[in-house]
Amino acid sequence: MALTLKYKGDAKQAAEEFEATLLLKPKWADAHYGLGATWYDLNDAAAALKELRTAVGLDPDNAGAHRLLARIYLQQNDPSAAERELQRALQSKPSAEMHFELGLAEGQLGNLASAAAEFRRALRLNPRYASAHSLLGVTLRRQGDHPGALAQFREAVEIDPKDPEAQCNFGMELKAGGNTADAIAAFRRAIELKPDFEKAHYNLGIALRAQGETAAAQKELDDLNALHEFRARLAQSKYLTLQGVEALKQQKLDDALALFQKSIEQSPELPTGHYFLGVTWERKQDAARALAAYEKALELKPDYAQAHSSLGLLYWRQNDSKRALEEFRRAVMSDPDLAEAHYNLGLALAQSGRLDEAARELNEAISLDPKYNDARIQLGLVLSRDNDTAGAGNVFLELVRRDPNFAEAHNNLGLVLLQAGDVRTAQAEFIEAVRLKPRYAEAHYNLALALHQEGKEEASRAEFEKAYEIAPELRNMPRR
Repeated sequence: MALTLKYKGDAKQAAEEFEATLLLKPKWADAHYGLGATWYDLNDAAAALKELRTAVGLDPDNAGAHRLLARIYLQQNDPSAAERELQRALQSKPSAEMHFELGLAEGQLGNLASAAAEFRRALRLNPRYASAHSLLGVTLRRQGDHPGALAQFREAVEIDPKDPEAQCNFGMELKAGGNTADAIAAFRRAIELKPDFEKAHYNLGIALRAQGETAAAQKELDDLNALHEFRARLAQSKYLTLQGVEALKQQKLDDALALFQKSIEQSPELPTGHYFLGVTWERKQDAARALAAYEKALELKPDYAQAHSSLGLLYWRQNDSKRALEEFRRAVMSDPDLAEAHYNLGLALAQSGRLDEAARELNEAISLDPKYNDARIQLGLVLSRDNDTAGAGNVFLELVRRDPNFAEAHNNLGLVLLQAGDVRTAQAEFIEAVRLKPRYAEAHYNLALALHQEGKEEASRAEFEKAYEIAPELRNMPRR
């Protein structure tokens, strides 16, 4: 009866039926699984986790419960736990879908080789699995295997020609390989399927422009001498740019400026010299010249993702959030595998109050670069602002697991625990943060708050005083 109600869409009534059943048979694993799945449908992740964990405790071979647990863990930004559950599910009941989902988890963990292996296992079980072809293509692209990626995207669109994302990925790989005409056709198919598909519109524009330039291409034989000269200038320009980047790393800004300007004199048509010139001007606090250099780089290469990202940051610092968001979006559309672009877009969206979108972009940044700790911190803060304490806690727990000596991670984990009402555990995290970083004013302040909530007023006052000694401006903060 409960299952019938669930499948009919009456989840609340189904939950009541499952609960009634469990009163009679409290150790029936399938009923706990059914109740967990029903709570999941009702968007109560905590209740779902409780029932599903009970189900797998009673029946470790319940593949469906392991799989649903994995799905919840992925949604709570805990891919390591999801990986474990899916591996257990596959031991009980292997399927193409489970290999596919394990591939997703491995991708989120940044384990590209493992992700590719799981997608391939899914395809061995179901060669017509379009989504597995598509995600394998994305994974191979991130590994630098562009021919392999192109082959997978081609398979994906042949199996499911109505998938706009696959069509767009196919087009981008064709464009990267120089097949502009077929790329244009793929982008147009993507737009037909999804008229508001920004990434496809943008890349179609870039491809059409490239097609126009090739129509006006110079004749190789007539320009042979000019090409030899161009190659020599190009090599010299690249060398100067590399020297400039090295000077920039050493904070020798005047030397870097001179080298990038020489590079531009050698090859004014190369966008990289203009881009790094912009970076240098920005570090010298000359926003107007930085802006002009970034714009020149983008005039020469409209899909220059790093230039879009840097220009977006410049606009953001000038409080022009609208233009900044436009540039960050262009950066992501130009190079969807650039972690920094997703991070910057995520930060901007978070500061604009668009927390769900921000979390998606920050997750993408972490997937592309699992060592991107700044992205993990910001994701945790975004989830905390969105009252997703479970998700935020998992993010900071993962940070602490990766680096137990990361004081900021302990402090932020403590804040999430305090938000969830777990004062004692929060206090332990703040204590660890100040042990690792004794002059960490914010952690002393937060420890004082936790002690105050426990009624330990003398210890609380002592921590407040330590915080104020290190950072007097904290005296203006409320003692809530």
